[in-house]
Amino acid sequence: MTDQDTYKKAPPVTVSLFHEVNPTLFASKLVYSFVATLDKCRDKSLVLDIPKDFPVKDMSRFFEKSMDLTEYNNGNGLSFAEISNLMKHNREAFVKAFGDDRILEKMIRNINETLGTPEDDESKIYLTHLRSIQQSVACVYGVVKDTINKRIIVTFRGSSGSFQTTRDWQTNLNARAESMRTPKKIKDTMKGVLQKRVLVHKGFYDYLFDNNRMDGKQRYDMIIDDIEAAMNGEEGYSVYITGHSLGAALATMFSFKLAGAGKKRDTIPRPITCITWAAPLSGTSGYRTAFENLERSGFLRCLRVNNAEDIVPTIPNVSFLRHRTMKHVGINLRLTSKEYLIQHSSNATFLTACRNSIFKPVWAIGKWHALQLHEKRLTEHATELKVLKFDDMYKDENIVSKAFNEGNIA
Repeated sequence: MTDQDTYKKAPPVTVSLFHEVNPTLFASKLVYSFVATLDKCRDKSLVLDIPKDFPVKDMSRFFEKSMDLTEYNNGNGLSFAEISNLMKHNREAFVKAFGDDRILEKMIRNINETLGTPEDDESKIYLTHLRSIQQSVACVYGVVKDTINKRIIVTFRGSSGSFQTTRDWQTNLNARAESMRTPKKIKDTMKGVLQKRVLVHKGFYDYLFDNNRMDGKQRYDMIIDDIEAAMNGEEGYSVYITGHSLGAALATMFSFKLAGAGKKRDTIPRPITCITWAAPLSGTSGYRTAFENLERSGFLRCLRVNNAEDIVPTIPNVSFLRHRTMKHVGINLRLTSKEYLIQHSSNATFLTACRNSIFKPVWAIGKWHALQLHEKRLTEHATELKVLKFDDMYKDENIVSKAFNEGNIA
């Protein structure tokens, strides 16, 4: 048995592309609203009245420490039904704190849609972890356990506009090229220096693997611990990684590292599925080559969703100092109001480079970059996307290159 054969296998996916993708969009929304709610509780602009049947009797302990909720519901965490009931019980307080009379409806809709289908029971999907206590120096993420579809979803928050989280923007702007060790499971398939390292965006790398400003474990190790805690020794789960904007870049790099990790991480089932929203570029051509090797070997599935007009996925197109061209990875689902385009990184052409150029309508960046427009367009194309299957796209030579299918990854 080789090192490649020792890992747990995720079950085959039977649902459509739309039904795989849609829950990750709402999970990406949820991490923003959950952290915003917790922040308002910390600064006392939101004071929650705890219902008698709510499992957590004292929320104040989470104002000083990260939320590890696996002590509740037999290790599963807080159910979305319990969270929804807490919100409904405090409706007036939420409206007052957020200044929006529809805030509760929006949050609860996001909770329900994360289930994927409306008939499912929100008491069977859980929030297991929310790590935001060190958000002034570290990236923020949450972990969701879906016991219906047997998925663990890690969702990274994008950049925050809060003055307390300027580190997010320092991270985005730190676009120097950083050496990252090539994942163990595919290093022998690489050539030359790529057997040892690839070059990636330093800001994103430091947030996950080399953050000297935070206490405790690095985020990468902490997230793996949280995934294993959420799985709770149960079989048959798949791991999904998602995020929006900065969160999308972190999700991509985290998935790359975890998918190709050695025997120490073989308790995590592969393939890892990475579905991102409006991701900026996070690595150079060697990173893309290694990424495609992970996909080709069955360790990683990656879909990168973006709006065609959004400038964020086009930056940074060149790393600082070393001046290396940055490359996108995975299968791109590029959305417009009238159509969509699906293309894998192995099939990138000059026309692809033109589409990914920085010449975008920057005067409306908030509109094009927002998850709301991604949701609208995804819904508009739902009929077509419900016919497609994620895994089938990796076999389609209109999407991936012939060389990729033959294993000739340069």
